[in-house]
Amino acid sequence: MKTLHNKLRKKYNHLKRSYLPSSEKPKRLIIDKAKWLNNADSPVMLMIDDFTNAWHSRNSGGSWDIGGDWGGGLDKEGSAFSFLEENLLKDFPEVKVTFFTVAGKISQYTFAVPFTFSESLNHSDESRAFFRKLHEDEKSEIAYHGYNHGAPGEKTVNFMQEWKGFRSVDEACEQTEKGKEIFKDVFGEYPRGGKYGGWEYNEFADASIARSGFLWWCRDWMPRDISDSISDSYYEPQFFGGSFVVALPSTVHGYLWDKGQIERLLEKQQIISIEEHIAPVRPDGLIQTPNVIDDIDELKSLFNYLRNKKVWYATGTEIAKYFIAYSFTTIHDIEHDRFKIKYDGHVREPMLTVIVDCRSFCEDNKKPAEKVILPDGKKIEDFAYLDNRRHIIRVNIPVQNGPYQIQ
Repeated sequence: MKTLHNKLRKKYNHLKRSYLPSSEKPKRLIIDKAKWLNNADSPVMLMIDDFTNAWHSRNSGGSWDIGGDWGGGLDKEGSAFSFLEENLLKDFPEVKVTFFTVAGKISQYTFAVPFTFSESLNHSDESRAFFRKLHEDEKSEIAYHGYNHGAPGEKTVNFMQEWKGFRSVDEACEQTEKGKEIFKDVFGEYPRGGKYGGWEYNEFADASIARSGFLWWCRDWMPRDISDSISDSYYEPQFFGGSFVVALPSTVHGYLWDKGQIERLLEKQQIISIEEHIAPVRPDGLIQTPNVIDDIDELKSLFNYLRNKKVWYATGTEIAKYFIAYSFTTIHDIEHDRFKIKYDGHVREPMLTVIVDCRSFCEDNKKPAEKVILPDGKKIEDFAYLDNRRHIIRVNIPVQNGPYQIQ
């Protein structure tokens, strides 16, 4: 009986320590870096390719066919952008779009049939103003998709995607600089990120992207596998090119998505990057797929489904900056009301979300934490309380080297 009594007492004390509130409190802050901004499960990035200053009419008319505008219709009635705005973005204002745009005249697929209209982004004051307005909107971003997208062939199968055809790193960089200068002329800045045309590239491509000064890039098209036959690491951001260019994975087909795929991405806290094209009609007679016009109902269903999820809608540049902040910060010298950050990334003061248990200096029924003082002396007073009893806060901080104090 004595032995049984001791065992039961030991078990009771174990359960008491495990499940009942402790009368003690931590002697220092407890801090975790959130994988994504606002501690979201996943970022969501709508990617729309080939949005450029071109359109096509199979009858060579004075206007594009239905589905034939690739962006050259600007925001006029019946244009590709007006379709996207009226049929998707108006109903889902939370969505952010990263448009992948050809800077110069987009190349035809075959020698025989060119686009009816194809010009560079800076062709006219009207085109400059339209594309610049989109880039300056906080809900969209213009990213780089090449100088001309490639070179035509006798048949479509002979079309050479731009980064597949370069014969050296120097040649790739020279042509990319031409496209970047058009971007600078239109947007007042160089592009931060981009994507390989047709997802095709050769042995010179990655080095050229790094040398050309891009912050991020989309290299591979691989929708998220749910059979676990492909390693999870394949769907995580990576650094490449012999430098710290961020490779963003592309994980969801806008038409062929399914709930199991989305749930797996959320479970693993991986990027939900949705692949689409701006238009279905091509000069060579083929259908561009996926495309927002044919897939509009599936896209609505997808964004309706995501409305009940803890996600962060973001552009490619926003995701890349956060990944750099997360990857290049070390939190150290944690005390009862302060901590330090060491940061050696190449983006100035990116945002980072931290989850902080402040019980080391906040007491029950006493005044909670009110502000975070940054190393440069500025204050943050806007943050979320996740647990008032334990004084756990979620705060977005600009990453600086030095001490942060919570008061």
